[in-house]
Amino acid sequence: MAASLAVLAGCASAGRTGVRVTGAPGGQVTQVVNLAPVDRRGQPASGWTVDGSDDDPGAPIDCGDTSQAYPSPAAVSGDIYYCSPSAASADTCWPTPQARRMLCLRDPYSRTLTRLTAQSLVARVSPPRHPVPLALVLANGDRCRLRDGGAWSSPTSQPNYVGYYSCGPRDIVWAPQQSTTGGIDRTGSRWTVLVGGVTGPLSTVPVTTADFATTAA
Repeated sequence: MAASLAVLAGCASAGRTGVRVTGAPGGQVTQVVNLAPVDRRGQPASGWTVDGSDDDPGAPIDCGDTSQAYPSPAAVSGDIYYCSPSAASADTCWPTPQARRMLCLRDPYSRTLTRLTAQSLVARVSPPRHPVPLALVLANGDRCRLRDGGAWSSPTSQPNYVGYYSCGPRDIVWAPQQSTTGGIDRTGSRWTVLVGGVTGPLSTVPVTTADFATTAA
């Protein structure tokens, strides 16, 4: 990967854009939304705020460096980064004009970005070939957040499955390992997931909304 730095240019636009998936009539489709909380200048888009209370320059996050960096798994546009450790919940971050300062979307259901300091400047990155949603809203009302590392058990009914999304205190989205879709069945216009706890039955639930990450124009 080229060692050029991420370039920030452009102007702010709306902080959220949505595109409905075409398919079955009557609203029986999954709505795909591109969250755009940061503009191309690295500034919060309109309607978004920044919280810097967790920023600790003495314990910076690792977003790569000028030789190699990694895209957020939820990115549908370039220069959105995955940063570690997983405890930082920094899997969807944008660079800012301030050297090594990143704006990270920890909670896709809020309008708040978290400011964190990275270890170094970062190379430009392209979006992943198969992006997966950062967040899901399910037809049963569950709000699910993409897994960012950690040790999760497997469901007792499907011991070869792994968790892809956390949907509150008990429910998890499960699927076979190495799923390229984040455990989501996208074969129809109404996406579905397999949801349940570690114990007990698993249920197929439709996905109402799927949120990806992009940069405001």
